[in-house]
Amino acid sequence: MPIFLDRIDAAPLNSEKFSFEFNSWVSVLVDSLNENLSDIQNTINLFGGQSYTATEINDLFVAGTLVNGIFLYDTTNNVYVGMQSGALVKFTTTPYP
Repeated sequence: MPIFLDRIDAAPLNSEKFSFEFNSWVSVLVDSLNENLSDIQNTINLFGGQSYTATEINDLFVAGTLVNGIFLYDTTNNVYVGMQSGALVKFTTTPYP
C-alpha cells in the first residue's frame, strides 16, 4: 500500500509587514520542504536494497558497519542479503509460497 505524505500548500505571508526578501525566503523554504517530502515518500514507496559487490558487503560486515535488519543487494551473485542475529543471510527468490 503506497504512502502519501501531505505537502505544504503555501505560506500565507502576503502582508506589508514582511520584507520581500523574507517572503522570498519562506517561499523557497516551502518549495524545499515539499521536495524533501517527495523524496522521502519515494524512498518509502520504492524501497529497495542498496547494491554492493560481494567484496564490499564482506568489508562492511568485517568492519561492523552492518546492523540487524539491513537489506542489501549483492551484484556479484545477484542475490539479496540481509543481517539477522549478527550473521549475513541470503534471501532466496524461489516462488512464493
